[in-house]
Amino acid sequence: MSQIVPDGKDWTVVLDTVCEQCGYDVRGISPGDAIEQLPGHVERYISVLARPDAATRTNPARWSDQEYVVHVAEMLEVMTGRFTLMLERDEPEFPNWDQDQAADEGNYNALPSSEVAELLRKNAAGYAAKLEGMDPVQYSRRGLRSNGAAFTVETLNQYAWHDLVHHLWDLGVEIS
Repeated sequence: MSQIVPDGKDWTVVLDTVCEQCGYDVRGISPGDAIEQLPGHVERYISVLARPDAATRTNPARWSDQEYVVHVAEMLEVMTGRFTLMLERDEPEFPNWDQDQAADEGNYNALPSSEVAELLRKNAAGYAAKLEGMDPVQYSRRGLRSNGAAFTVETLNQYAWHDLVHHLWDLGVEIS
């Protein structure tokens, strides 16, 4: 199914500068901001599912709109798991996650849109609950990607937030 060209860019650059593509600056986003803004962003994603061709790759080298929505739902779940690791262990190394492989293996376009919306809402609620349950002193806890990139809870939240906002931009949805 996949003709998607894997994205080899190191997106951690958004932790140091404004994103060159979407123009969003995540450096000021706190866990509290994410908790507050997440429901509105989730609803923007869910509105995309109503597009007539949401589950169709209109460009074989680009995910379908629905694939973007499922990706964001899964990304929130992955990040929630990474937060858990960071709180339970000192400087854990995160398991690898290949988002293109996940999209292909998960056959995202075959999922009913109602199931996609439910998954996004559930995973967003879990993400927000994880952040909400933290003491701010835990925001400095660290974790590592297998390539050595280091994150704190705070910067991992910013990294995830950029992914969420950037994909709205990919979908042509206004970001605020």
